[in-house]
Amino acid sequence: PGLVAFEHLPAQHTASENKLLFVGGLGDGLFTVPIVRQLMNIEGWGVIEILTSSTYKGWGMGSVKRDAAEIAQAVEYFRNSHKGSKLVLMGHSTGSQDTMQYLLNVSSGAAPALDGAIMQAPVSDREVIVMTTSKTAYLTSLNFCESFIKDGRGKEILPQEMRPRFEDTPISAERWYSLAAPLDANGKPQGSEDFFSSDLNDETLAETFGKIPKDTPILALYSGDDQCVPPDVDKEKLVRRWNSVAEASGVNFKASVVPGASHNIADVPAEVLEDFVGRVSGFLESVSKESGDQVTLG
Repeated sequence: PGLVAFEHLPAQHTASENKLLFVGGLGDGLFTVPIVRQLMNIEGWGVIEILTSSTYKGWGMGSVKRDAAEIAQAVEYFRNSHKGSKLVLMGHSTGSQDTMQYLLNVSSGAAPALDGAIMQAPVSDREVIVMTTSKTAYLTSLNFCESFIKDGRGKEILPQEMRPRFEDTPISAERWYSLAAPLDANGKPQGSEDFFSSDLNDETLAETFGKIPKDTPILALYSGDDQCVPPDVDKEKLVRRWNSVAEASGVNFKASVVPGASHNIADVPAEVLEDFVGRVSGFLESVSKESGDQVTLG
């Protein structure tokens, strides 16, 4: 496909400016995530918004694997066009799933390496759907998907009534099932992008958080007041589990909760925004200073 990326340059920049490659979540596109404008003010870094085929309403017929493959094309392009620049991938919301899939691809040799990665608001799409959809509608949609997929019609668009809250977005049976499928009888995720659900066991987390590249510093920022997280999820406990699994595998990963932050850091007090930007800025500063030795996150 003809892929597009928008590069936002600060007032003072050089050809070797480091690059923050930003990928939004479901339905996002150019400047739909408010924090992009704040990220543009971080010294020494230019922000590039990558618009994949899943941008805006395209996500309904896509997958995180397709997104990761397209992001790899962008990384390769900017590696060649901005030689000497550091490249950090930052995903917002479901863009965090894209980031995780990309990192797993790097580990398997299927994608070019990054200098760092950030996951912002890495929430569970499954838990959001369950929280905001009636049990009847949720189960009916899954049954419909399973029937379509079994009949070899997984890429067909679901009827509007089978995609609650997303009636205006064409969604294939495969994508809806990938987003919404529950754990199987053995506690394993059935959705191919179910990376961040709070009910995943440590064995499952080890297949993701434990398999990402050990030489790439990775930061995860979980919003303390994220409206897309069920109220019974213990956010601090969840990020501690992620940190523990990553540390046990020798992965350079640090997750933390940003108190008072909303899902996309919109409409928050100035001190919350300052805290968030400070964490991102500090991480990028450590990446920019790294010249060969691994960046160790505190």
